[in-house]
Amino acid sequence: MMNKFKLYALTFVLSGFTFVNESKAANVAPPIETQVNEVTRWFTGNFDNSLQVANNPMVPLIDLSTCRVELIDGNQAANTENLYLQQQSDVFQRNSFYSFSEGNNIVNLDVRSVINPDVLNGICNRPKSERIVNFSNLIPVSCDLEIVYEPNFYTGNNAPDGCPTSSGGKVVSRVAIRESSIDALDQIFDARGNLIVNTPIEYRRIASVTEPKIIFGLFAIGLWSTKKALSKMHSKK
Repeated sequence: MMNKFKLYALTFVLSGFTFVNESKAANVAPPIETQVNEVTRWFTGNFDNSLQVANNPMVPLIDLSTCRVELIDGNQAANTENLYLQQQSDVFQRNSFYSFSEGNNIVNLDVRSVINPDVLNGICNRPKSERIVNFSNLIPVSCDLEIVYEPNFYTGNNAPDGCPTSSGGKVVSRVAIRESSIDALDQIFDARGNLIVNTPIEYRRIASVTEPKIIFGLFAIGLWSTKKALSKMHSKK
């Protein structure tokens, strides 16, 4: 089973994928610069597929986390947004470098594998000024996708050619990115063209832990204040 996951050396998100066919005729796409910023923001944060696993225990539970980073010693187009991505499950860990940039009416997405991920462990927990990735720690060859604007979401794929794998096969990737979800599908083929991996993974954004605590704290303060006020009124009587 581990051998199959090694095929992901140059692949896009280990994934699941849900497409929704929506008409674009009545919608005007925002400027490409705006699209790059928006899709990057939607792709940034912490996700998992626990809801999917609850409905289908045969699907592996995968944690996905991304954060913005700075690339040094590498040539990139202007207005490129870089993210460091980590996927974690019981059977594998995958670390990748994602670059979103402006294309011709599309958003270009370049995905590179990390040579030595140990150097970048915990990078998303560091201050923004210390989130630095050196190009020498990335595989030069990237797996590329074209990200297209749709009403309220973005879609991308690299069908039919896909990207080569280390075993001589290929992976064909599709993705749908929304503000609170990432649905993707990586179809992995062996050197003979046989489809060996075809599992959808449905990532959903994990809500911030701090927000509920703040809300609960405000609720507790309000409850305490009300109780105190009622106590005073009762004592006056």
